[in-house]
Amino acid sequence: MSKKFLLIVEGKDTEKNIFEEVLSRYGYNVVDCDVIDITGKLKNFDMAKMVSDGDEVFIAQGPRNRIHDWLKLMDKKYDDFERFFEGINGLFAGIFIIYDVDHNSTEDISTMFEKYSDETTNGLLLLNSPCIEVVADAGRESELKVCHLKEYKKSLNKRFSLSHNCSAKQYIIDNFEELVLYYLDKNCEELGCDNVIEHPSLILSKINTLNERVNYPKEEAYVYYRYFTTVMYVSIAFMKGLTKEIDNSNIVKSFFESHKIEKQLHKGI
Repeated sequence: MSKKFLLIVEGKDTEKNIFEEVLSRYGYNVVDCDVIDITGKLKNFDMAKMVSDGDEVFIAQGPRNRIHDWLKLMDKKYDDFERFFEGINGLFAGIFIIYDVDHNSTEDISTMFEKYSDETTNGLLLLNSPCIEVVADAGRESELKVCHLKEYKKSLNKRFSLSHNCSAKQYIIDNFEELVLYYLDKNCEELGCDNVIEHPSLILSKINTLNERVNYPKEEAYVYYRYFTTVMYVSIAFMKGLTKEIDNSNIVKSFFESHKIEKQLHKGI
């Protein structure tokens, strides 16, 4: 029986493009659902796709291009986000919300994770600190002070266009397995946990402890990012059925290493 999964992403292009490319290579049919509107509807969601053969991943962009604003409605009795999950209950084998840590308070992030910490019901919140583009910046250790993440993204893309003749996004796509393995090893060591499903909750405390948010007026507020990581590998590991064992990090590593070797052989390296 085929399985269907849902990814809710932050950005308009970067996250969607990365996952579309990578998941297609891993044998999934990827369906672009466009933007989830404020009433909680998947605009281009085709129910007929749900009964088709083959494993499929539906990728949708959160409304207003800001998942944070949407999630902040969670405490309202009949908010749009709750209605959205009620409407898709039972349709997906796993739901993942890919989330960039921007100028959000530590309380906001903790509250969000309390509600969205289950990949099989309301979805598992996968935090990127500071954003998904950090995948391309593997090995970064110096702290980052920015008033808005677009400053970091612009600087990173400029650096990549000069040194690699490509954008950070394309670099991630081209080197996905190697980069993901770096963060998987890093998180296993720093978090002291070999169950990748637990990584999203464990990095929450790291983000809230190490990243410093300075709450000046909006135009002057900034964040010191001292913790750089991603757990985007969690969604893929779950989709591929690699997380059934409690100590599963080596199983997940083997999966990405095999695809890395396969890609190298294909390129004749």
